[in-house]
Amino acid sequence: MIGALVDLLGNYYVSDDFTNVETIARSILSAIPDDQVSLQFIGLAYYRRGDFKEARSIFDKAVRRRKSAAKIEWKQGDAYLAHGDYAAAACYEAATRHNPDLAQAWHDLGAALQTLGKHEQAIPAFRSALIAQPMFPQAMLAMGRSALRINDLAAAEDSFSRLRALQPNNDEAYSGLGQVYRKRRDFCAARACFAQGATCRGKAPRPVEEDQPAS
Repeated sequence: MIGALVDLLGNYYVSDDFTNVETIARSILSAIPDDQVSLQFIGLAYYRRGDFKEARSIFDKAVRRRKSAAKIEWKQGDAYLAHGDYAAAACYEAATRHNPDLAQAWHDLGAALQTLGKHEQAIPAFRSALIAQPMFPQAMLAMGRSALRINDLAAAEDSFSRLRALQPNNDEAYSGLGQVYRKRRDFCAARACFAQGATCRGKAPRPVEEDQPAS
């Protein structure tokens, strides 16, 4: 039942039918009151309809409901199970199974949270997008950028490295890795990444020494 509702939510989402996205998400939430997934998608529906104030309020409510959300890793379902939220875990599993529609919804959720400056919340959304669609370069790039913003250098390096492996000529992957290494004060590695990124763009790289040292 939950799987069918989640699939329907994804279908409505890619059709830009955000009213029905909210309706489906509220149906799931009524059945699973502790579910964070449906609450976040309700917030996304408001965001996509342009009601940013209400979207922000709902996203904040999701954080209060599960304060550990920003720290949940790839196996988010396990984190739900640790709290005894078996129904919520099943909903998350359904929402992250291989499905490009759901992957796009998760990506757009992360992008909305980025725009609102909620980078810690955005990272799990992008990770969820990558569970639903592992070869999703936009989610890799976006997750790396949010991780950089909060100085989660391990997550940023992982994201940009995966993007580079998927798209070896992606200059933004090299630029992101260069920023990671510069923040670690590994200027030799940073210089090499920036140079490779410039080569991909067909431009001369700017010397790393001209940049301000990372704090």
